[in-house]
Amino acid sequence: MMFLRDLAWGAVALLASTAMAWADPVAQVVRLSGTATVTRDNATAQLKLGAALETGDRLATDATGRVRLQLIDGSVINLGSLANFEIAEVESGGPGTERQVGLELLTGALRAFAAPATPSSRFEIRTPRAITAVRGTEWGVIAMPAQSDVLVMSGRVGVRKNEISGRSAISLTRTLGVTVTDTGLGAITRWPKAQVEAWQAATDVPGADVPFDLGAAPALDLLPQAPQTPQQNPSQPPRKRTSRCFDPDTSLCDKDGNGGRDNDRDHDNSHDHDSDHDHDHDSNNS
Repeated sequence: MMFLRDLAWGAVALLASTAMAWADPVAQVVRLSGTATVTRDNATAQLKLGAALETGDRLATDATGRVRLQLIDGSVINLGSLANFEIAEVESGGPGTERQVGLELLTGALRAFAAPATPSSRFEIRTPRAITAVRGTEWGVIAMPAQSDVLVMSGRVGVRKNEISGRSAISLTRTLGVTVTDTGLGAITRWPKAQVEAWQAATDVPGADVPFDLGAAPALDLLPQAPQTPQQNPSQPPRKRTSRCFDPDTSLCDKDGNGGRDNDRDHDNSHDHDSDHDHDHDSNNS
């Protein structure tokens, strides 16, 4: 029995590794300092200089780690230390063509250099608190548990709170910044020189770039992890599986709020959300 289970898991691992190899790369690690990891599906590996990355890859840097990525559209991302970052979406035919880019910064700091693209293109970086959108510019994002800070170095960046309803947006230009919290967008401010230099230092990646060449990318040592089987206490009988009871007032619910198979219900939790009009603020008035 153990042999059959191990054999089955080996087949699953082989299929998973093959599927990962078939995915199209959308970015490459062109500069790496310190230690960083990449997680793809259920597998994690040390990040390598020159490694090719795919949609859905999640990167994490430790206290020494910094990473520079180049996307297939020519854009560049500098990722600072103690950051958690995900490549959610990258679609592009190459530099100067139409693109659809969506990146996620959960924690940490990054600096983005968005390459020029067609007017209909989209380039967004999301944090738990904010969404930034550009066409071609240099800007930075710092994501923290309670707030997100956005700073623009060149060009123009649209910023709005990351929420489904009640959208409001502003537009920032050179050296202007804003803080976004649960309560919404803060006041637009011009960052002091010392604060700008500190952010630049936090997102600098030491070293030199390797040439962007996805065909020469080294393989990542991604090995799927075997699923963990919960341990059952042999002194206790197995617990009977019961469905959740959504209506505890019915006679089919027990005192713990559980119900039998006959009282399962479908519940629609969808809600309609209204959107407010975006508001554009010109930096010349700040």
